[in-house]
Amino acid sequence: GLGDVYKRQGTGRLPETGKRGDRSTVGQSGAGRETAGRAGSEGRAAGRKTYGSGMDSAGKGRSYMEQRETEQRNGTNGIEMERILVWHGYHSPVPVGEGSFSQVYRVTDSNGGFRACRVSDVTEQWQRECENWQEIRHPLFPGYVEHWTEGGKGYLIMEFWDGMDLRKMLERRGRLTPGHAAWITDQIAEGIQYLQERQHPFLYRDLKPENIRIRVNGRVGILDLGCLWNREEKWSGAGNYSYSAPEQFRQGEIPGEESDVYAMGKLLEVMLGEKNGKHNRQEKWLRRISRMATHTERQRRIPDMKTFRRLLSVMNASGRVRRQVFKESDFYYIRKLYCP
Repeated sequence: GLGDVYKRQGTGRLPETGKRGDRSTVGQSGAGRETAGRAGSEGRAAGRKTYGSGMDSAGKGRSYMEQRETEQRNGTNGIEMERILVWHGYHSPVPVGEGSFSQVYRVTDSNGGFRACRVSDVTEQWQRECENWQEIRHPLFPGYVEHWTEGGKGYLIMEFWDGMDLRKMLERRGRLTPGHAAWITDQIAEGIQYLQERQHPFLYRDLKPENIRIRVNGRVGILDLGCLWNREEKWSGAGNYSYSAPEQFRQGEIPGEESDVYAMGKLLEVMLGEKNGKHNRQEKWLRRISRMATHTERQRRIPDMKTFRRLLSVMNASGRVRRQVFKESDFYYIRKLYCP
């Protein structure tokens, strides 16, 4: 997924291949560029193509789009990928990571800005994920730009966020302070709450540190919509065994909003780190929220992100205010009443 592929930062830089629309040179070596006048010379032009003239090595007229269709059938290598990107207005791809089924590059658009380009095999899941990205409009998710298929590959262009994933941050810094952990947790919960409360709600189902981006400006972002699911779709087990709720992997058991809450509680637990003796008042409260979020019995779990964030918001409040919030958020009673 997109969160996984951001994990390894690349430093290499591929050569720029030209400008958009420069069909006479894009995707060819210096020896491969030829004019229409030499197109009939079979000895020197064997196997070479000229995009500018629309002629092939035998001197026959051939449109540029026909040549592109032929190349699509032959697959996409590095040079071909660069040519495709240039044709769509992007250049200078720099690899920034990879996942099980895709590679991600930082590319430069026609205005000189950076974009993220994810290159994947074209599958039904890829098509559905592209559709989901077009629907999502929230600052905690990268903005969708465009997507297309060519050469048997799918290209998804997104807003580029510089920074590191939460996993790498924790490896470098170790456990976070209660205040920092609460701040990151609330931003993630806000994004998941947005998904759950849309007119056509989604469950995220795949919260994990690798899918959380800590940007250079300090803000948090959520990557990868590969496991996004709504109840109108056929059930399928998805997620990760380290953070996802157990019901997501049980055949016939339908996950709900509390399933994402479970993963949120696991993330909070990881950010707080191992227990090491005495805890201050803030940390005790956060660990209590984490325990309520990750209860094995779904009926006893915090039911949704709105309630989760409400409990999180009173971390620094007095005992009286906390008790009032608990009274207002009597989720155990509510779930027993409506979800026996």
